[in-house]
Amino acid sequence: MNDEDVLDAEMDDMGLDEDENDNNEEEDDDDDEEEIECDPFLLKLEGHTGAIFCLDVSANNSLIATGSEDDTAMVFHSQNAEIVLKCQGHKDSVTCVRFSHDSQYLATGDLSGLIKVWKMASKEEIWSFELSDLEWLQWHPKGLVLFAGTVDGQVWMWKGPQFVETKTMQGPNAACSAAVLVNQDRCLCCGYGDGSLRIWDLKSAAVAHSLTDRHHAHEGQVNCIDCSTEFNLIATGGLDGIVELVQSNNGKFITKLDCRPRGGEGSSQQQRREGEDEEDAEERENKNSIESVALASRLPLLAVGTLAGELLVWDCHTTMLRHRFSNEAGVVKLLWLDHWIFTAGLDGCVRVFDGRSGSLLKKLQCHSKEILDFRLIG
Repeated sequence: MNDEDVLDAEMDDMGLDEDENDNNEEEDDDDDEEEIECDPFLLKLEGHTGAIFCLDVSANNSLIATGSEDDTAMVFHSQNAEIVLKCQGHKDSVTCVRFSHDSQYLATGDLSGLIKVWKMASKEEIWSFELSDLEWLQWHPKGLVLFAGTVDGQVWMWKGPQFVETKTMQGPNAACSAAVLVNQDRCLCCGYGDGSLRIWDLKSAAVAHSLTDRHHAHEGQVNCIDCSTEFNLIATGGLDGIVELVQSNNGKFITKLDCRPRGGEGSSQQQRREGEDEEDAEERENKNSIESVALASRLPLLAVGTLAGELLVWDCHTTMLRHRFSNEAGVVKLLWLDHWIFTAGLDGCVRVFDGRSGSLLKKLQCHSKEILDFRLIG
C-alpha cells in the first residue's frame, strides 16, 4: 500500500474543516465569474453572515468553534453541524476562538480587544475583559490559564476559573504578534512587530532570553512561531521572508533560513526600484512574507508556507532546503500529521504533501474563496 492509499484510508476516518470568507454570502450575479466545483465534503457549517476568520476544535473532537466578521462566535457539533452555542456581545470581528485543554471552556476575542470566556456545560458567558487591540489568544495546554497578546506589546495571563489572578509582561513598543509555549510549557516565547523575540518565564513574568539586536532579530514583524519539544527548537517566520531557528532551552540563536522567492534581492528592506511607486513596492515586499511555520513532531523537518505561494521543507539538523513546491496561490496555514503536510491556500484549496519526498499527494478544492484557517479532526 503506497502513501496515497494510506492517506485515503486516514482521511476517511478524519474530518477536515476549513474556514472561508464567503460563508452564507449571497450568490454573485455576475455571469462571467467562473464557477468552481468543490470536492465532496462531510459537513457544512452554516449560521454566520460574514467571513469566518478563525476556528478551533475541542480536545475531545466533539465541538467546532468559529469566529466571524459578523461580530459573533459559534459552536457546532462536529458530527451533525448543529449549532450548540452562539456567542454574542462582541464589539468587532471575532478573530480568536480557543477551547481549553479539557474542552470545558471556550475563549473568544475580537479585534477591539474584548475577550469573553464561555462555560460549555451551562452554555453561558462567565467572564469578560477589555484590552487594547487583540493580536492572539491561547490557553495553557495543561491547566486553566489563558494568555493574550496585544497591539501595544503586552502579554496578559489570567488564572481560571475565576480569572481574577492576573500577570502582565510588557514587551517593546510594538505589537506582540505571535506566541508559543516552550520549555515544558513553563515559558512563553513571543514575537513582536519590531522583529524581536523574547522568552518569558511564566512564574516570575520576567524575560529569560531575548533576541533583539539587528543581527539576530527579523527585519520586520514576526508573523508566526512554532516549537518542537523533541528537538528543543523554536522556529519563527517573519514579514521579511526569513525563518530563524533558536534553541528553546537557552535562547541561543542557531541560524537564519532564507525563504524568499527565487531571484529575491539581498535585504528584505529593499530599496524602491526605479519608477516603482510606494504601493507596488509594498506589494512586492509583502510577497516575501512567511505566513506559517510548523515543526514535525517526530521528524527533524520544518515546513514553511509563504504568501508568494511556496511550501518549503527544511532539514533542521543540516539546515539545508530539502524540498520547494510552488502553489498557485499564497499559503496561509500548514499543519503536520505524521509525515504528511496539509496546506491551506488563498485559492480555496487544501493540498497534502509527503514531507519526506516533497511530492503532492492530494489537492482538495474546498471553497471558491480564500481559506483563512483550518484544523484537522480525528
